[in-house]
Amino acid sequence: MAERETPSHPETALSGFITYLRRRKMSESTINAYASDVSAFLHHGTKGAPPDIASITAVQTKDLEEYLEGLARSGLTFPSVRRASCALKNFFLFLVDQGLIHGNPAASLTVRQVKSAPHSPDQIVSIFRYLTRRQRTGDEADILRYQRDELILFLMLFYGVPQYRLCTLKLSEIQTDRKSVALVISTRSTIQLHLSLLRKLRDYLERRKSPSHYVFLESFSDKPIHRMTIRQTLNELNCALKIAYTPVSLHDTYSYLQQHQEVRESLIRQILNSASTHNYAGSANA
Repeated sequence: MAERETPSHPETALSGFITYLRRRKMSESTINAYASDVSAFLHHGTKGAPPDIASITAVQTKDLEEYLEGLARSGLTFPSVRRASCALKNFFLFLVDQGLIHGNPAASLTVRQVKSAPHSPDQIVSIFRYLTRRQRTGDEADILRYQRDELILFLMLFYGVPQYRLCTLKLSEIQTDRKSVALVISTRSTIQLHLSLLRKLRDYLERRKSPSHYVFLESFSDKPIHRMTIRQTLNELNCALKIAYTPVSLHDTYSYLQQHQEVRESLIRQILNSASTHNYAGSANA
């Protein structure tokens, strides 16, 4: 039997971990995902400095729990956090196999969905004040971009449209009749668009001058918007307003507003500068 080489450097450990996973007959897609998750963990909190093997072998269960909780609060989806947990369990099992540690600190890790506190009305309004201000002070490209972002944030907060769905919305999913305009979100959900929101959407579509059948596009492109672009918008809001906006916190705020319709409709009227008392709630299609 070949003598086992003990990794003395994090990059060597990561390379050995990949070989270890291949010996366990894992698929290449799983191996790549696990390697990416472990690499992100190894470089977490190093502030640009390379991690050292001593700090990795000193990791305790509570450190891993705090790391995973941080991923969840940053807006990473629950399945992605759960996958990172599995990757870390396998990585530290590999370190045990290499004789670098005696016990697996990730063995007892459990992943729970994190429920954040809903954003306050003032925090919600501050989003749209910022986006409106950027439209007024920017050039034509900025106007178009922040018009798009305003619509996206509105749909996420008040209609609960998920981030992934915003990337695939098509113009054909906007339905009109004599009395209303509706946006089809799924086979079971359709939302009625408020007149002021519809005007904003029409203005955005006319300004972008694109033949694309997708509703939201990347800047200077006919390609549908990518989820990372939406995440970058949230990061910009976080920096500008000093408030942690994430897809998770926006969805939790939407859930709260659904339970407090008087708050929701008051905010909609305030943001859209409309005195209408129209009920904008989504309707479920059987």
